[in-house]
Amino acid sequence: MLAQLLRQNGCSQVTIAAPKGLKMDLAKSLDAADTYIELSRTDPGPQFEKLKKDNPYGFDIVIEATGSVKILEDAINYCRRGGTLVVYGVYAHSARVSWPPSKIFGDEIRIIGSFSEMYMFPQTIDYLDSGKIKTKGIVNKVFPLEKFGEALESIKNKSAIKAAIVFD
Repeated sequence: MLAQLLRQNGCSQVTIAAPKGLKMDLAKSLDAADTYIELSRTDPGPQFEKLKKDNPYGFDIVIEATGSVKILEDAINYCRRGGTLVVYGVYAHSARVSWPPSKIFGDEIRIIGSFSEMYMFPQTIDYLDSGKIKTKGIVNKVFPLEKFGEALESIKNKSAIKAAIVFD
């Protein structure tokens, strides 16, 4: 959804780098990006190296949406000079990152946080009602209330993209 919103709001070239699996397959089926980099869950190093090689100057905007501190720490290295790093993932309160200040001021990188835009509800409804944002397949598992635990497990074990609880 985030990639679709970026395209709807002026990003001319969107690249998604994410592990192979349900979410990447969904992004492709929704035509959410221009380029897809499928990362290995066990050894993503070669894919990250290729991403750097193919984009030697970096990206205008890098959005870290995984919640992984390790990936957030490395994300700054994909920003072009004068670029922006958006910290969008959800992290533990105790999480800490370490960036050299020389990287931030030397490359004039802007770091911003973004969590929830509550005032955007009317615009969100417009995106959905107009079909500008596609949602088919995002909820891929449905459970009755009494199987709430199974719903949580399906998200934890990554067999669900989003799980819905339905009430009789």
